[in-house]
Amino acid sequence: MQTSKPKNLEAPLRKPRPIRQLKAPGSDSVSAPASASGSLLPPSKMTKERSPRPVVTKSVQSSVLEKKRPNRVSTMESQIAQLQDELKKAKDQLNSAELGRRRAKEEAEEGRQQLEAMSLELEESRQQLLELSASEDERIQELRKISQDRDRAWQSELEALQKQHLMDSAALGAAMNENQKLKLQLERIAGLEVNHSRHAESAQAEIHSLRVELKETLSLVEELKSKLSEYEDSEAQSVEDQKKTQMELETANETIEALRSEGTNAMKAFSSISLELEQSKEKVASLEALVSKYQVDLAEIDKKNLEDQSENKNNEKDEEETEYINQLKTELNCVRSEMGQLKLALDAADRRYQDEYLRSTIQIRSSYEELESVRSESRLREAAFEAELVRAKAQIEQLRTDLVDKETRLLSIAKEKETSNLNQRSKESERESDNTEQLKKLEADIEELKASLLDKETELQGIIEENDMLRVDIQKMETGRKMTNGETTNLEEPANEETLNKLGSVNENSEMEAELRRLRVQLEQWRKAAEAAAAMLSPGKDGKLVDISGPIDTNYPHGSLYSEELDDDSPKKKNINMLKKIGVLWKKNQK
Repeated sequence: MQTSKPKNLEAPLRKPRPIRQLKAPGSDSVSAPASASGSLLPPSKMTKERSPRPVVTKSVQSSVLEKKRPNRVSTMESQIAQLQDELKKAKDQLNSAELGRRRAKEEAEEGRQQLEAMSLELEESRQQLLELSASEDERIQELRKISQDRDRAWQSELEALQKQHLMDSAALGAAMNENQKLKLQLERIAGLEVNHSRHAESAQAEIHSLRVELKETLSLVEELKSKLSEYEDSEAQSVEDQKKTQMELETANETIEALRSEGTNAMKAFSSISLELEQSKEKVASLEALVSKYQVDLAEIDKKNLEDQSENKNNEKDEEETEYINQLKTELNCVRSEMGQLKLALDAADRRYQDEYLRSTIQIRSSYEELESVRSESRLREAAFEAELVRAKAQIEQLRTDLVDKETRLLSIAKEKETSNLNQRSKESERESDNTEQLKKLEADIEELKASLLDKETELQGIIEENDMLRVDIQKMETGRKMTNGETTNLEEPANEETLNKLGSVNENSEMEAELRRLRVQLEQWRKAAEAAAAMLSPGKDGKLVDISGPIDTNYPHGSLYSEELDDDSPKKKNINMLKKIGVLWKKNQK
């Protein structure tokens, strides 16, 4: 009897059994408490309980159990309350995380809509650029048609001039009779020297005015050359600006593609976070099931304790209950650790979500700012190009008006020259030997006019060559544009503007060329008139007039039309030839 007491007192101090593994939530949740309660008392120990024991040991055991059980129950209840509070906090955090996830989804959808709007705007801008390029192609074709029409008009004018030359050659017969009459009139008015000197002075004044006009035309040609150089510089600047805009557009496209990829990555991250949140929800549900299971076990333990108090069970059953309670404590500790890990995971997910959201918003704002800057720069450049075009058109109009004024002046001078020639024909007579010095002066002036005309022709040739080079460059640019039309659709507008500027310069140069040709024809007429006047002033060996226009016309093909038809053996034939030329020029000026 005395030896059994220390064994019963030392029973609670035995080693606890190993902790049982937790089963999955929802599987065998009902059978677990029954098996646990059944496993607490094996059959060998039930036989020991039936064995009779003294009353003293039972009273001691009951007093010890009554002292220990309230403490254990209170601790378990406090732990359960703490676990319930933690579960409530976890639920609140999950709700907040769900709200954040919904907001993130909404913001991601807004970002998608903004990206789609940006992509639509880019597509619209591309379509506008394609339409502009098509319109520019149509304009280039229209300009080509206009240039072809002008060439045809020039060819028709040349044919008309050839027909007029044929008509002039047919009118030579009538001019012969008129020349004979003029010869008689010239022989009659041989004694009018004073009038001759006056007319010579007027001729010198007219020659001086012609020199001034030639100088002015040379200055105009220099101005045109300077304008051409300025246009070339502006074209080079426009090419550089085109390259810069191309680089900026490429960078903008790259940023848009990067934003799209980052948006997809953000959506993937949001989906992964949502999966993690769902997994955490499942874990919390499993933990709630475990807590409910533990609560049921505790209730059963309480019932068993009450039954033990009524039946006064043995100490071995208390040992198993203590082991089971310890096992429940360890399981509760495991649940707490899992809850802590879930909290940390939720905090990390919230942080990642906030970081991703901030980064995406910053990138979207930066992309918007870059697009706005590119648009503003392109608008400013377009305005500058339009201002330059307006200024160039105004300058071209001024040059045209100046050329028209010059033409009117030259026409007025030509008319005055015709009137003076008519007066000279009606009043002049035979010349004297004192007029040789004046003839030499006139010949020197004619040589100067020839030199100036040669300079003008060389300048015209240079301008023609420049026009040809510009046309070749335009053709090369058109072929290159057709070859690279699919790759450079975003950059066709400045290239088309460049080609239009070049075509405008080519058309202006062609107009200037035609005007300079007219000036050359008028100067040729003036030269022939001066030669005729010099021939009229120069007396021959027998007192007859001598034509000196033969050696002067050797460098010009215009005088060969009349020199081939007549024989230059006698001075009479030379005089007749000169008089024919004067008559033809007089008729042309009248027409």
